[in-house]
Amino acid sequence: MQEEARHQELEDREAAMAVAKRQRMLESEKENIEKRPFMDIQIETKRFRQDVFKRRHRARAIGKQNSTVSTT
Repeated sequence: MQEEARHQELEDREAAMAVAKRQRMLESEKENIEKRPFMDIQIETKRFRQDVFKRRHRARAIGKQNSTVSTT
């Protein structure tokens, strides 16, 4: 039980570090874009934006699907 709790705590810590790293990357990218607006964004940022878009799109599609199922 304690080992499982430690394992979960380690995963949570790693996830928090990954989020912090991504946030720093995005802030840096934002500053670079503000300095040079016509600069291409990094591939990591493109993939992140695409992932966010896909997740939001799927959530909306599932939400619409669930609302149509519950109304019929």
